[in-house]
Amino acid sequence: MVSRRNFFSIFIMMAVIFFMFQFYQVAREGQSGYGVNIHISEEVLSGSNRWKLAEDWERELDIDFVVLFSQRGGPVETVVSQWCEYTKRALLVYSEMEEYVISMEHLPEVVLVDAETVRLPDEMLFFEEITDLGVTLIFCNLPSPQIIKGMDDLQKLLGIQSVRQDTIEVEGVHLLSGFLLGGEGVYRAETEKDVKLQDLELNVPWYITAGGTKTYMVGLLDKLLEDEEAKNEYFPGLIWRNGYKKSSVFVVNGSYMESMMGIGILDAMMYEAKPYVIYPVVNAQNITVANFPSFSGESDEKMKEMYSRDTKGVLQNICWPALSGMATRSQYRMTCLMTAQYDYMDNIEPFTDTLPFYLQEFREVNAEAGISLKYADTADLTVKLERDEVFYSSMEEDYVYSAVFAEEKDLGQLGAALPAQPFLKTVRTIASQTPENAPIISYYNDDITLQSVTSVASKHTYSDNLRLKCYETALGYSNVLVDMHNILWPENEEDRWENASEDMVSNLDTYWKPFSDFQNTTLSESDARIRALLNLDYQDNREGDTIRLQVSNVDEGWFLLRTHGERIADIDGGEYQEVEADAYLIHAQQASVVISLERDRGGVNYSVN
Repeated sequence: MVSRRNFFSIFIMMAVIFFMFQFYQVAREGQSGYGVNIHISEEVLSGSNRWKLAEDWERELDIDFVVLFSQRGGPVETVVSQWCEYTKRALLVYSEMEEYVISMEHLPEVVLVDAETVRLPDEMLFFEEITDLGVTLIFCNLPSPQIIKGMDDLQKLLGIQSVRQDTIEVEGVHLLSGFLLGGEGVYRAETEKDVKLQDLELNVPWYITAGGTKTYMVGLLDKLLEDEEAKNEYFPGLIWRNGYKKSSVFVVNGSYMESMMGIGILDAMMYEAKPYVIYPVVNAQNITVANFPSFSGESDEKMKEMYSRDTKGVLQNICWPALSGMATRSQYRMTCLMTAQYDYMDNIEPFTDTLPFYLQEFREVNAEAGISLKYADTADLTVKLERDEVFYSSMEEDYVYSAVFAEEKDLGQLGAALPAQPFLKTVRTIASQTPENAPIISYYNDDITLQSVTSVASKHTYSDNLRLKCYETALGYSNVLVDMHNILWPENEEDRWENASEDMVSNLDTYWKPFSDFQNTTLSESDARIRALLNLDYQDNREGDTIRLQVSNVDEGWFLLRTHGERIADIDGGEYQEVEADAYLIHAQQASVVISLERDRGGVNYSVN
């Protein structure tokens, strides 16, 4: 039996603890500014000042330019033009080789060839001339094996020893280390579980590369894998380099240059062709959580059937603890794109009591709140925006929404639709799933950027991994989508949260680990960096051990420096960190950045000119 004295002591202790926690919560809510979006900057760059080539650039003999022979508007031309925009190169496109006249005073940095435009053997004289001048030559794809078999001089140019078979189905693909960021990749299904991951191009011509070539990616064959002495040149070559005359000739066997992964392949090729490369990157890794939270009980019946609780309970008590735990553990900065409701014709209105809760929770894990524009086909975008305006304007929170998630079908309407709604006038960036040949980052208009989804968190196939390495190599950027719509509107048991979240966490912790030196950002934070990349201009040159980088049009920017066995000894005008061997992330903080390199060989430092 508890005495009165002990009971009173226990009561006093409990009261003190209760008031301490209550005081802490009140103080935290009063000082944290949960209704403020801390992820947006006050001043942003405008698309009206984006980088553009001067109309008279061809008069400038010191500007880097690229010549592409390709059909205008085709997939190869789309990829190459986007690469040139990101790396600030001028581009000349010709549908026929005879249209281009070589100027000895102004040679291109690189010539790229789409095999569809090649008329052989007529163009062999051009290839001989351009390689004799030391210009890098890239075949974005190849003529048919029948044409290659009949031309010895073309085989020598391409570095092909023989055509073993016109086509063969390889068991997998081997990406060798040192070409793309992220290291080696062996994309071969070893188990039944791996079979569903294999979605790479497997039917290819079997070219055996000649001696003196350097292979970057090959197809794998069981009968060769059994031979421990088998070298890469015996496998079907997919990407390789041949030294021909004074030039490097790069060859792509397949359609890899017909999607945006080609921009990473091009940057890797330029790295292999030069003593060093330095080019702008975004330096942003995003986690876009779309359609979370939902403020409607539209799917209560299904949620109760699957989880024995309503939609609000599933999101707050099951999904959010897992998402916030992942963000805290891995320091991801999520952008949660909220949805008031999905079906605007079902007479189920959103509840208004949970927005403050989520804004507080988001702030605790450095997440940003945005708006999802997804809706059922019972309505249209105008109806959704008008109804959402009523809902969000009724909230007491004055949160500034800078980011939205939109479906591809609605992108064309957003330029006029967003400014028409007061709560969306502050939108600066749109995240969306776009086709593989669409720009990864771009200006939607002068005021708004477009950030394409680069991966889906719950799914990661072999082509997803190769694409990830290409995008990180080219831009130091990824935008991973966690779409909660399928969780709230499940089609089968695979859409259960425990299944999707397990795959999501496993994929993020595994495949993004090599890129952890790039910074985690929200969509608004990466928006500011995307504007910097799209607006900046730069020049670099090297004298001895010193690289001088001149940056204009922006106050700061990020660059990737890749060397061959050299490391940074010192930097003035910026900061750096090592991403992986021979790859450095440069933060340019002044208009002029001076980078000093050194090579260590047996304790002796020397420069490579």
